[in-house]
Amino acid sequence: MRVRRSACFYLLFQMSPNVLLSLYEKLEGLISKLPGPLQHAVFNELRPIKQIFIAQRLPRIALVGEPGTDVSAIFSALLGNELRMVEPTSSTGWVTYEQRGKGGFRILDGRRLNENSLTWGALAGAISEECPDLFLFVLNGGKQNTSGSGSSNDLGLECEQAGRILELVETHHQSKGGMIGVIDLPASTPSDAIEAKRLDLQAWLTSQARLSRHFVKSVAICSFVRFRPDGSIDAGRDERKSIEFLAEAIARDLPEESQVELARLLHIKALQTEIAQRLTRSITTICAAIGAQPIPLADFPILTALQFAMVSGIMHISGRELGLKAATEFCGALGMNLGVGVVLREGARAAVKFLPGWGNAISGGVAAAGTYAIGRAAIAYFIEGISLPETRKLFGRKGLPKRK
Repeated sequence: MRVRRSACFYLLFQMSPNVLLSLYEKLEGLISKLPGPLQHAVFNELRPIKQIFIAQRLPRIALVGEPGTDVSAIFSALLGNELRMVEPTSSTGWVTYEQRGKGGFRILDGRRLNENSLTWGALAGAISEECPDLFLFVLNGGKQNTSGSGSSNDLGLECEQAGRILELVETHHQSKGGMIGVIDLPASTPSDAIEAKRLDLQAWLTSQARLSRHFVKSVAICSFVRFRPDGSIDAGRDERKSIEFLAEAIARDLPEESQVELARLLHIKALQTEIAQRLTRSITTICAAIGAQPIPLADFPILTALQFAMVSGIMHISGRELGLKAATEFCGALGMNLGVGVVLREGARAAVKFLPGWGNAISGGVAAAGTYAIGRAAIAYFIEGISLPETRKLFGRKGLPKRK
């Protein structure tokens, strides 16, 4: 059960995926020695950590719907920056888009195949190799026609092809990935017309069983925005509407292993906060279990590693690069005194040693309270945007004593 300090603190400053996996395996070994019921509970808390940081990957989004819709404009509006391809179209049809240090996503364009040079066989191969996480049925609502949101013949054709693609995914992967309908409208569209067009699209996407079983929701947006040469948004030409709503709808329908990437890339604060809170609760539970074990001082390195890894993880969720060195600097600025924390924990054990078992229980509680306070402070600062002085106050109220 003893963990060598040198190994733990080496892990603190080496945060590659392989080292993350190594730390995860060390934790599994430690937890396997806990009592049965507690071991099961802690393993349940460890799973989200693995999903968020070790198994994470770029989201895979398949496009269906109208081929004439300007999808680049939609994604640029979501990103608040012009969309850039980082990997050219491969033989499989998947294309990677990424913003340096902030994450990215992969796109498979399955719209009218004879118009985008992708054959049905190539599309089937792409889907066989990589299962889409989500489908976007896109529609250009700016066209003038008799139906108001796309001609009946065209929409019928697009819905038919979307249905075939969804069935192909079900065949290869038994997947029921969600489908979100997106209609892009001019900013001048009256509000009553916006809702009518959205409902019309929704009616089409729920008219067939093979579409409706994947349908999540329909969203009407305006994607129009202009960027300056330096990449910043020209506020005078920003007509975007309902973009944040669409961003959250997309991110929430993704699997856990790809959800973080889009939440941090699109700055979806509510979802970032939820994920960070799940991470904090999981680490807190693990620290409580480890802190309650009757191994004086031997738990300190692994508890410290977990707490700093938690802060680093919250930074990553917020959109910053994963790194324990920066997490260490934050904890120092916060005024954290881990030495006092371990003294309190060992003091708690000593003070109640005449009641067998209670010293360890109280020690675990102290470890949990300190860990939760650190996580809450990191969420406040990195995601909620609270100033460092206010974050220090929050930490002082909820956490360990600060340095004098």
